[in-house]
Amino acid sequence: MNFVLNLSTNEIKRVITFYRDYQADSKNESVLFFAKTDYVAVTVYSTNKVMFQGEDAKAEYDMWIVLLNYKDDSIIKKKVVSKSQKDTDYYLISIGSDEVGTGDFFGPVTVCAAYLDKDNLNYIKGLKIDDSKKLSDERILTIGELLKDKIVFSLLSLHNEKFNELVNKGYNMNKIKAFLHNKAILNLHQKIFEKPPVIMDQFAEEGLYFRYLSDERIVFKTIRFTTKAESKYASVALASIIARYAFLKHFEIISRESGYKLLKGAGSQVDALASKIISEKGEAYLAKYAKMNFKTLGKAKELLK
Repeated sequence: MNFVLNLSTNEIKRVITFYRDYQADSKNESVLFFAKTDYVAVTVYSTNKVMFQGEDAKAEYDMWIVLLNYKDDSIIKKKVVSKSQKDTDYYLISIGSDEVGTGDFFGPVTVCAAYLDKDNLNYIKGLKIDDSKKLSDERILTIGELLKDKIVFSLLSLHNEKFNELVNKGYNMNKIKAFLHNKAILNLHQKIFEKPPVIMDQFAEEGLYFRYLSDERIVFKTIRFTTKAESKYASVALASIIARYAFLKHFEIISRESGYKLLKGAGSQVDALASKIISEKGEAYLAKYAKMNFKTLGKAKELLK
């Protein structure tokens, strides 16, 4: 199904700028601009009409409805009838904190604490990010680009060399995550004047979390720990998206820098790539880009025998 917007010249410029990196050729003479991503095709006509097509066309259309304050009675009515208790709970004014990269052999551990305030509430509702874990990387990059200049947040990325240094000092993954979450939350509180509730996607039992932080001079303690929090609270979903956006951006950089097309996650393909890097560049070189305490390292070495 196609979704069409009639926009002004300035609004058309915003759309074209947003999708510039995905520009593709079109043989249609009436097409002013055409872009194609993995999830949506965007066609801008010389008549100032913008058409969205593809799997996520409706979501993309709805996003621009919100961004441009475009008047569409069907969207407004839909929002009115969809008010529910879930809205009240999910869109709680709060700070959410989440992390990414902990299951990836390559790339940093990235933690974000994000503040969902009342001024951005309707904007965030319009982005429809109810289940951030199901969003594709393409969608994360799109929404993350919007959020980074809209939401107040604190972001920390622990690069691999520092990660490996901490592991060698006796830190495990959960202790590292606790350290990063605590610092991100404290940093965010320095940026805002309010004291909203803080919600964290739970990765350790509450008492254990605070034991991990026993050596820290300042510890933020008023936290609501919730499993699968990114699907229960929009603030955590925001944190998850911004963290993933930053992780993906950093992943592109280290792939270029390393000279290899690095792979996300873990598994046999990652094992083979790690083995290739060790063979060609050495283990010390691999340590610049990988978490050396993963079982992947042992499997990579086995492949060299």
